[in-house]
Amino acid sequence: MTEIIPASLQQYQATERIEEASSDELGQDEFLTLMLTQLKHQDPFQPMENGEFIGQLAQFSTVSGIEQMQVALEDLSGSFVSNQTLEATRLVGKEVLIESDTVFLDENNEINGRFQLDAASGDVQLTVLDQAGAAVNQISLGEYPAGRHDFTWNGMDKNNNRLPSGAYSVQVTSRIGDTYGAASTLVGRQVESVEFSNAGSAEINTSNGEVMSLSDVRAVRENSLTE
Repeated sequence: MTEIIPASLQQYQATERIEEASSDELGQDEFLTLMLTQLKHQDPFQPMENGEFIGQLAQFSTVSGIEQMQVALEDLSGSFVSNQTLEATRLVGKEVLIESDTVFLDENNEINGRFQLDAASGDVQLTVLDQAGAAVNQISLGEYPAGRHDFTWNGMDKNNNRLPSGAYSVQVTSRIGDTYGAASTLVGRQVESVEFSNAGSAEINTSNGEVMSLSDVRAVRENSLTE
């Protein structure tokens, strides 16, 4: 006489075998094995209801769809890393603009940068500070409409004397009505080399010894401030 084993017991036994042979997560193959075991050993006196069977098929479809989505995301991630690597190598030898207020003055260079105004201003001021935080020069840039604009500092102090090489800070303030507010600034960095981690992420090394990521770059330029 053929022994009828309840589906619940067969499902439990199949689940035990799956857990012993694989990880704690139920994958697509394990899910299919479990479902076929249920169908094979159904109790004819207590068959699986249609709604329950359809629900399990829906779960199987969900598991399959998730795995396909994971594969697609992995492919997309790999493509993104490859594109990032290619773009980063093109920056070597060029000047990039980053959001910062720190500039580096050499004995022969001048400082170029950009500032962003959210509204038109009748008086824009550029203040240069040394490493101690003391103002060494203040330059009236004039009136500007809303938008992004360029500024230049020739490396001189307020008495028109050449300042020593080193790090300085620049602050741009704008008057809107009777109120002065700070404007965000972009300053230049010369890209000396690019390094890549084992994960494929790019690190940009500047001529000043700074290390930054590709996401820090706001603009790239040759020898001008032209977009």
